[in-house]
Amino acid sequence: MVSFKSILAVLAASSSCLASPLTNPARRDGDFKSSVVESLSGPPLGWAKDESLKLNKEDMKISLRIHLVQQDMDKFHELAINIATPGHDLYGSHLSQHVIDAMIAPKDESKDLVMQWLESEGMSDEASLSPRLDSVLIQTTVDKIEKLLKAEYSAFIHATTGDEVLRTLEYSLPDVLKGHVDMVQPTTFFGLRALKSTISAVRPVSQKQQPDLNSTGPVSAVTGCSGGQITPTCLAHLYNFASSTSTQTTGKFGIAGFLEQYAIKSDLSTFLDSYAVFSNEDTSFTCTAVNGGSCTSSTAGDEANLDVQYGRAIAKSIPITFYSVGGLGEWVGSGTNTNEPYQEFLTYLLGLTDANLPNTLSISYGDDEATVPNSYATNACNLFSQLGARGVSILVAAGDSGVGDTCTVDGTKQFTTAFPASCPFVTTVGGTTGTSPESAWTDGGGGFSNLFARPSYQSSAVSSWLSTDTTHTSFSKYFNSSGRAYPDVAAQATDFVIVVGGEEEEVDGTSCATPTFAGVVQLLNSARIASGKAGLGFLNPWLYGNATSALTDISSGKITGCSGVITSAGFDAVTGWDPATGLGTPNYAKLLTIAQDTA
Repeated sequence: MVSFKSILAVLAASSSCLASPLTNPARRDGDFKSSVVESLSGPPLGWAKDESLKLNKEDMKISLRIHLVQQDMDKFHELAINIATPGHDLYGSHLSQHVIDAMIAPKDESKDLVMQWLESEGMSDEASLSPRLDSVLIQTTVDKIEKLLKAEYSAFIHATTGDEVLRTLEYSLPDVLKGHVDMVQPTTFFGLRALKSTISAVRPVSQKQQPDLNSTGPVSAVTGCSGGQITPTCLAHLYNFASSTSTQTTGKFGIAGFLEQYAIKSDLSTFLDSYAVFSNEDTSFTCTAVNGGSCTSSTAGDEANLDVQYGRAIAKSIPITFYSVGGLGEWVGSGTNTNEPYQEFLTYLLGLTDANLPNTLSISYGDDEATVPNSYATNACNLFSQLGARGVSILVAAGDSGVGDTCTVDGTKQFTTAFPASCPFVTTVGGTTGTSPESAWTDGGGGFSNLFARPSYQSSAVSSWLSTDTTHTSFSKYFNSSGRAYPDVAAQATDFVIVVGGEEEEVDGTSCATPTFAGVVQLLNSARIASGKAGLGFLNPWLYGNATSALTDISSGKITGCSGVITSAGFDAVTGWDPATGLGTPNYAKLLTIAQDTA
């Protein structure tokens, strides 16, 4: 039997052999002939050039990341899935970052070529290598980057939000860097401001309704779920974690916050005063600022408060870290154009020690996959795969547009896919509504990636759906049936009660479902760690291969979308996996039994 250490040694040796010194260190400036690398015909839907703003590019600062091609990423992906697959010899053998970096390190030649190019442009003094040696970072002015990339940066404004970003529709790189550089940002990715919380509706609560702990009437067959509102008590009985009365303090639960969304401790305290499930509930969390983010005790955000309030209500006294991630590109005045949240946030997490990493990470944000450059989405997904291999269970919201809003890409009708929901190395959470029984929430996101191929762990489940559910056949030309399918699982997504600015609100969205499912996963991870086992890490091979019997299959309802573009578009919830509710909703007690029995 081949040992784990021997596999790592072979892969590390392979990377070392491929990393060769630059064979021609003295290149002339004329050798760096450039060609266009990425070009957009126009900004993504909703964005327009702001002609009214005059830019002083000589004084405007920018932080540019030139990402180097990493080696053996396909082999690493295979290893990451093996580590996450129960029954495999490597199951649960999570890796440290230095081991991963040794396996996928870029060639020395890649770094040397980029630095020679920058030297020929007189910019070597403004460049440095990233801590993990996978990128060249440049801190300089916008006018210099325009010359370097043969690009023109402009101000763009979003019609709905009023957000403004500095981006280019096209840039070039030297031909000699082909195969050595696979991403340059910020350039063509508008998503850092288009990045949207997946909360789809916010309503005031006109009259406070305390949960009825003894309700068994026809309105609700689930204890605590009467009155049409979802509270932690309702979820505790619906998802069978109400009986989990032991104090949980082991492990770490991470919640991501973007877009200047702040979680407020006083609102959490007010929320728990009314809706805490457990008497031994912690009432706080830690805020960590990342990439220029901020921790504040004011300016409450609906999304941030929702995530932290339900994460805390489910996770008892398990330590919670709210990561307040910057990356809004504060480029007006003396600010600096920073990189986008995902890349910087995930790079930050991978820089943490094993002891400081969260066991579970909840992310309730997303973009349309079609608006994210392939290079950016691929690199971000690679970072997610590394987090999973290090032992982090990553839960991501599926979105709140069903199969899409506009459903048109480059003039072609097609269902809209969300990112990072479409990344094969995250667990994507769809939405349900109702409690007796649950059914698919009409706006819950679901579909198939146009970038990432279907991963092996879901091949059987998706193939079965494709062959047995005939309701999708009339729409088959509008989605990529061979792509990564999502959601993987689902949870409640409507009528959640939260507290914002001291006042109660009701919200809908897979933003509700994601911290709910993530909270349950953290309970599982903490139980495993407390019993001396490794956390579950990347969940999907375990979910599809071992845990389906502990998930409640949702077989009614439908997700819709594409209004006015594709008639009656959507996917039905059916028996087994489907692109409306995935494998189903959690039953904590059953999941715990399987999790503890998984070696």
